[in-house]
Amino acid sequence: MPLLLTLIALILLILLIAWLKIDTFISFLIVSIALGLATGLDVPQITHAVQSGIGSTLGELILIVGFGALLGKLVAESGAAQQITDALVKLFGIKHIQWGLALAGFVIGIPLFYSAGFVIVVPLIFMISESVKLPILYVAIPMLSALSVAHGYLPPHPSPSAVALQLNADIGKTLLYGIIVSIPAIAI
Repeated sequence: MPLLLTLIALILLILLIAWLKIDTFISFLIVSIALGLATGLDVPQITHAVQSGIGSTLGELILIVGFGALLGKLVAESGAAQQITDALVKLFGIKHIQWGLALAGFVIGIPLFYSAGFVIVVPLIFMISESVKLPILYVAIPMLSALSVAHGYLPPHPSPSAVALQLNADIGKTLLYGIIVSIPAIAI
């Protein structure tokens, strides 16, 4: 029975996020509470389980997340992202601009959370599209796909860091292997 309830909870989570478009964190909380009630836990037990689950995961990641946010703020305010992009456009030229943009999105995405990176690259996408007279999607897709891959595959982002910590994997090796796997993922 617990396996069936877990499967139903996963399906409910997918429906809440994909179909109803409810925020991921709120969907996780709703499903966690519903699963707790379905398994017979009372409200104080559910509250404790959610707090200890989130606390144990975030407790190990708080320094990584904090330093990642700090570094991201420095990159954003210093104008380094703009300079990186300009240099890559000059280096790759118009013919291979998509590879340059993918590299720029990847470099920007390593220290920044996706939302912060998105805020930085969207004006760059418009600026580059306008300056080289290319369609916005031609410029945006490689840059945003690389930003997404960096966020999903590489520490110091929360999910890859959490998985590495839970599996007792070396963060440096996780980063190295993540970069290796990221290249074909971005190209596809």
